[in-house]
Amino acid sequence: MLRKILAGAVATLLTCSMPVRADELKLAHFMSPQHPMDRFVMTPLAERVAAASGGDLTIKVYPGGELGAGANQQYRRAVTGIADIAFNLPQYTPAQFKRSVLLHVPGLFTSPQEATTRIWSQIGALDEDFSEVRLLAFWTNNPSMLLTRDKPVRSLADLRGMKVRIPDPVSGSIIEAWGGIPVSLPATETYNALSTGIVDALLIDASAVGSYKLNEITRYATVNIPGALSTFSLIMNKASWDRLSPAQQAVLTQETGEKLSIEAAQAFQRAGDEGMAALKASNVEMITLDDANLGEFTAAMQAPVERFLTAQGTEHGFDGKAFVDRFRIKDQAAP
Repeated sequence: MLRKILAGAVATLLTCSMPVRADELKLAHFMSPQHPMDRFVMTPLAERVAAASGGDLTIKVYPGGELGAGANQQYRRAVTGIADIAFNLPQYTPAQFKRSVLLHVPGLFTSPQEATTRIWSQIGALDEDFSEVRLLAFWTNNPSMLLTRDKPVRSLADLRGMKVRIPDPVSGSIIEAWGGIPVSLPATETYNALSTGIVDALLIDASAVGSYKLNEITRYATVNIPGALSTFSLIMNKASWDRLSPAQQAVLTQETGEKLSIEAAQAFQRAGDEGMAALKASNVEMITLDDANLGEFTAAMQAPVERFLTAQGTEHGFDGKAFVDRFRIKDQAAP
């Protein structure tokens, strides 16, 4: 009997000392389970990984900030291992993503799919931004438009003095050049901000309309204001990646990368189309700037964009304008 007890104890000690393979990964994001990124990107990714690995590797999705609230804390959750994988918006932590934030320059891209494909053709240029994590996917949404509640924006003069929600640093410089007051807010706070008057306008893409029910509080939408696309990524804790077996790593590699990024961009495109339909169904006045007024907006933003690119590059030791030009579509004019 004593021999059996000792043998069991030794086996237990050996088991405890052996490395445990991470066969379930925690994926954190801050949106609801109804958000297009959960429904059409993260949940399908989890299903495909489980199927491709025969159940040897699974992903459990934690939506709605279940692993910690705050959109701007997603990056740290992946770095520290609170989450194995996190949905991250580089523009929410621009100090870390010194190069990625430059991809928000208005006029650089026209659609999520075009932008995402082009970015992946130069994805190595972003390596330094993601040096502390493993990059699984990187994509964009639709160009931003301007949503207002009390006052339509048909000209540059209409925007002066308005408090405008912005998604990224370069947009703040542009709003100031247009005479507005930039207010940095995550998308999750936009409904409350516009409905209570914290801001007068939202600079945001159409996919957010359905996700955050913005059609309920919007009366006017200026649809062709020169707006940038926001960027998004799925990032993974490096230690979590290293704990996976070679076969598990191969499955995750197969199901992520450019393939997953294009799927995410397409999901944003569909959500954007649905958002535009929701605005029209809610009788929101859709405003298209004429050539003269569009020209005024475009001309006013050129100087701050140039200053932003120069300052960002100078501060961090690279040529900001040359970096952006790497991604510019051939024969595309600079903003």
